[in-house]
Amino acid sequence: MDEVLKIALDRLEAHPENANRMPADRFEKLVGHLERTDRYPPVIVREVDASGPRYQVLDGHHRVEALRRLGRGSALCVVWEVDEAEALLLLATLNRLSGDDDPVKRSALVARLRETVGEEALAARLPETKERLRALLKVHQAVPVPAAAKPLGVQPVAVTFFLLPGQRKALEGALRETAKRVGGGREAALMRWVDLYGNHDAEEAARSGG
Repeated sequence: MDEVLKIALDRLEAHPENANRMPADRFEKLVGHLERTDRYPPVIVREVDASGPRYQVLDGHHRVEALRRLGRGSALCVVWEVDEAEALLLLATLNRLSGDDDPVKRSALVARLRETVGEEALAARLPETKERLRALLKVHQAVPVPAAAKPLGVQPVAVTFFLLPGQRKALEGALRETAKRVGGGREAALMRWVDLYGNHDAEEAARSGG
């Protein structure tokens, strides 16, 4: 496991090829977090001048700048032994390889935090804007409770039978006409036929003693 060292800020320098930029409002929240907690992931650096020594930041540029803003003298760092080519690759990946929050889970987390720190503190401490936080809280409130599963006996079942092209055309036409009269779709028309002819067959059987 890499050793975490405290390195003086005046020995840390930003890599000139670093392309990652944080919006000003989010940087202010980072400064507030560090001032309040003094907790952060260690900065990843590489040694570039053994005589100094001096170190080049590969990941954690904004943390270093926030610590400087707060007047801190050092930063927690992990030193990686990499050459310039590997350093460029790390710059292009470390600041970009991250997952995306699941909105439902994020909304639940924000709702829990609101209970702990209050709604006003959320916007000051979290990276989201006030508008985004309101939207997340609405998502949390709107998450539906899953309905109980229906018993198998009342669930729809598929019925399959085969027709010749002409028979299918005739059936579709008859279903459309019936649907117009009874209202509803093809299913309602088909069940109307079942009701009519099923009752007719039952009456015929009763008359014939069957």
